Parts: sequence; C-alpha cells; structure tokens
Amino acid sequence: MTKLRILLLGKRGSLVLWLENLHRACVRIGHVAQTFAINGDTLASRFRVKWQGHVSANSNWMLLRFERALRDFPPDLVIVAGAFGIPLDYYQLLRGLPRRSLIAGLIGDRFPPDSRERANHCDRLYFTDTYFFNAAQAAGFNVAGRYLPLAVDPELFTPGHGPRHSELLFVASRTEFRESVVRSLERSALVIGTDWSALARNRFHQVKNAKISRAALIQLYQRHRAVLNIRNEANVEDGLNQRSFEPLACGAVVLNDDLADVPRCFEPGREILVYRNNDELNELINQLQRSPVLAAKIAEAGRRRILAEHTYQHRVQFIINDLGLH
Repeated sequence: MTKLRILLLGKRGSLVLWLENLHRACVRIGHVAQTFAINGDTLASRFRVKWQGHVSANSNWMLLRFERALRDFPPDLVIVAGAFGIPLDYYQLLRGLPRRSLIAGLIGDRFPPDSRERANHCDRLYFTDTYFFNAAQAAGFNVAGRYLPLAVDPELFTPGHGPRHSELLFVASRTEFRESVVRSLERSALVIGTDWSALARNRFHQVKNAKISRAALIQLYQRHRAVLNIRNEANVEDGLNQRSFEPLACGAVVLNDDLADVPRCFEPGREILVYRNNDELNELINQLQRSPVLAAKIAEAGRRRILAEHTYQHRVQFIINDLGLH
C-alpha cells in the first residue's frame, strides 16, 4: 500500500462528524492524515471564529493559517467534507500549489445552483444521494461524480449487552414531514431531538425535546430493538442519512422510509426494513413487537453488511482507488 499524505478539509463538529470520522479512517488504514477545520481547529481559532461569526471562514487570518498548513503538510490527496460549505478561496489556494494535489469533494446535502466553480475545482465529486447527479448536470458541473453514501465508525458504534427496549426509538430534529410520520404511529415511541415541543404536548409519545451527545446516542441504539428513520425532506431526496447505518452497527433493526438509494446499500426485508406509507410502517412495528427473534435476525444481517461495506475506512479506500492513488 502506498502511504499517502491526506488532508481533510471541512467543518469540525458537523451533524455527521464527517471530518472526524474520515480522519480516524485514514489513520486506521495507515495513511498520514491531518485536518483543517474552517470553523477553527485550535482553541484560539475556535474562539476567534465564534467572535467573528460566519465571515471568519474566508477571513485573511484563516486563509493565512490554511496557507501555512499546506506548506507544512503538502498533501497527495485533499478530501473536502461538505464541498460546497468551503469558500472558493480555499480551492484557489489548493490549485495554486507548486505540487498538485488531487481534490475529492464530498456532497451530502442539496446545493445551490451557483456551486459550479467550486465543483469544477475538484477532481471528482462524491454524492451521498443519487438525485444530486441530476442537480449537478443542471448546474453545469464539468467534473465526474460518483455515488458514495454515508457510513459509520464501527469502533464507536458497537452492540451493547443486555435486553433491549421494545419501544420504537427516533432521534432527529423535527421537520414537518417527520412530524407527520411520527403522528401516524399507532404505538408510543421515544422521540428525542430539537423542536418537538408541539408533539410533546400531545402526550402520546415520550418526547425529550433536546440535543444529546454522541455517547448518549450510542447507548440508546444499544438499548433499543428498533430505530425509526425518516429523511429530512429539506436536505435529501433519495439518499440515506446516518440513521440508516449507525443503529445497525449497534445491533438495532432500522425501519427506513422507502428511498431509491436503499437497495444500493442494503437488502430490504433481510438487512433493513422499508416502509412505503404509514400503514406499512405500523404493520412492521407490530411484526417486530410480535417477533423479537425476527428483529434480532434482521439487525444481525444489517450489522454484517455494515462491517463488510459501510465503514468510513471503506469510503476512504474507495476514493483512493477511484482516483488511482492505490
């Protein structure tokens, strides 16, 4: 294996912790990896970013820090986590290096139509949602794209020990579509996340209207038999979010809404459960209540698929192979 110098560029502390997950994966594979967070990667820079607000990412002092980082660590490969959240100035600095680095741009959310210039600075784009291919074509991107779904760190998300709660679990921020699905449930569920105050007043579901830590999230996945997944309609169309992967790694069965990209990652009915409407969702929940053995069987098959194909080490290795750096 060729030992590469890989720079991870993005925002620290994102919802899926993309930057952090990718860095650990690079190191575990055996590459030399460093991160540069445009929202601050030292205590001093984080305080300065907090003081300056959103303008800090392309402030002169931050760009000078990035220039120094590139001099100290000239990379073979730059993986940009959230390619369109990075100001154009960063791409221009990368393209101005005397020794050219390959740039892999990762896209996990819908993007604005004015993203073309940043896209075309990349050598390859990697989309977590196949619907984004049409959007990229409409926006006039010239660079080739690949489908590359989200993944999981199986050393963090592990199965627990002991019995599991039969109560359905859903951990996510509230959206209008998500709330409509949750309100259709015929059995009480545990719902955790922000902006669920209206649902809490209904008192049918157990609601904790708050953010939780990743450690607490992992414990919940380890203690529940089944986890509900509902897409965020504002961000994705056909793609899987982190709840399609992380609960399975913890040994819970996932009930996923019917999305075009699900069969690209899992075998529905054997490794993951898919519902097309509210009636099907309630029937699946009833089946799991009647047969904990079935739930355990599906969860185990899903976990095996995770370990075989859906870790962040798989994602990094895919990018390296795709760009011919292996």
